[in-house]
Amino acid sequence: MTSKSIRRATAEDVPVLTQIRNDAHAKKVAHGDYAWGKEGGGFSESWVRNNVSQKEVYIVELDSTSVGMFSLDLDDERHWGVQEPIAGYVHGLCVRKGFNGRGLGNFMLDWCANRVSALNRRFVRLDCAAHNAKLCTYYELLGFMRVGLYREPEPGGYVWSLYEKSAR
Repeated sequence: MTSKSIRRATAEDVPVLTQIRNDAHAKKVAHGDYAWGKEGGGFSESWVRNNVSQKEVYIVELDSTSVGMFSLDLDDERHWGVQEPIAGYVHGLCVRKGFNGRGLGNFMLDWCANRVSALNRRFVRLDCAAHNAKLCTYYELLGFMRVGLYREPEPGGYVWSLYEKSAR
């Protein structure tokens, strides 16, 4: 039997979190999605350490092996604007190379829905690059509905699909 668990990430997790994030970055680049940057070394341990110290970053374990990560925020004014406190916002959902296709994304998002519901909030929200059709379809297959678009204001900025799903 396979054991899946989620726990809050710590500074000790930074090296493996960096690997997970960079695996996901490489996959995005391979699909022409440069939302996390075009090329290069990906994310540094310093960037990940800063993220872990400032946000609620979670690590996913499969049979005691670290295989995924995400963060869960209670607001996202950058993409969603000022909102009533009715949602939780998932960012940086990543799965380590070699572990895709095992239901880990759905597991993480279900966990987020339970956490958001426990906080008496109604929706789980996330965003992704609108042109990444494969990722948009994935979220839609998990029951997320596209409820809007956000266009970054800078020249050449991305267009983001805004998705939400009931947390209950």
